[in-house]
Amino acid sequence: MLKCFARQGRSSFSLLPRRLPLRGCMAMAGASKKTVVAKICSDIDGLDTMVQKAFSSSPLAKDHDLILQNLVDTDLSAEILLADPGKARPFLDSISGLRWMQSTWAGVNALETIQRRDFTCTRLAGCLGPQMSEYVLGAVWSSDWISLKKLQDKERWESGPFRKRPRLNRMTLGCLGVGDIASVIANRGQAFGMRTLGYASRVREVPNFNEVTTDLNYLLANADIIVNVLPSTKETRGLLDGDVLKSCGENKLFINVGRGDVVSEEALLKALDQGWLSRAVLDVFIKEPLPAESPLWRHPSVLITPHIATISYPDDVAELFVENLALYLKGTPMRFVADLGKGY
Repeated sequence: MLKCFARQGRSSFSLLPRRLPLRGCMAMAGASKKTVVAKICSDIDGLDTMVQKAFSSSPLAKDHDLILQNLVDTDLSAEILLADPGKARPFLDSISGLRWMQSTWAGVNALETIQRRDFTCTRLAGCLGPQMSEYVLGAVWSSDWISLKKLQDKERWESGPFRKRPRLNRMTLGCLGVGDIASVIANRGQAFGMRTLGYASRVREVPNFNEVTTDLNYLLANADIIVNVLPSTKETRGLLDGDVLKSCGENKLFINVGRGDVVSEEALLKALDQGWLSRAVLDVFIKEPLPAESPLWRHPSVLITPHIATISYPDDVAELFVENLALYLKGTPMRFVADLGKGY
């Protein structure tokens, strides 16, 4: 049985018991305002409160009231849905009347297996780049800080190894993917004087990238730091498998904040053991949580984080939802429409 009831501080929505007749789940509330009814199914704490706050401060509040209700398994009907893709996936094919779903996640590959394609899905975007760039830049020097802490624990004053560390303004940052998140990462890199390369399916000018290429081997050979920001799609799964990472040459840093299935554990471990990569900072994995038996846990050149490079903050989700809600009610194109067939 589906359980998406709201706990204290957590949110879920449901529609009213009857079908509302107008576009956008609107019905007249008295003589002046229209009521918009939406459902949420999410594990994000405080999301309902932030949605109401964002709505109240938006122009929509002048002519509309927003009603947020719990999703219950006795009424799987919704026109507007705000949901975590993984939480909504088991019952999404069964929801009647669905026209728009706002995802609370950047990735929507969790919905690739659903059968229906009769609704619009918008993904969370436009707000995650700053978080991701902070993670990436922190990862660049993480090994130095870890080493310094080990020396501190031993009460040893040693600066020699750190006097030889490379300077950012003499390094090249390579991003696999050139979307809005990658563009912010590249922007932050350029602020430190780094040259920025992007890998994409077609060559084009992209803000904050000095060069965009379709040649994966070229990027791997020329970038000192390689950051995967690609979504999980048929084209990207296994992109770095086999001996592809041999093109890195030697001693490259690999940071994965996109999706774990871009490279197998075997290919990653081989690249580390062969010296093609000096370190790997990994936030995403093929199977999550990462199984205890994975050799990645114990590899000395691997730093593991539990999929926290970006967090879906309730205020970010709420602001985008309300912005897209206004567009939806006007019947105009919404922001960040996803292609469920492609997974992004």
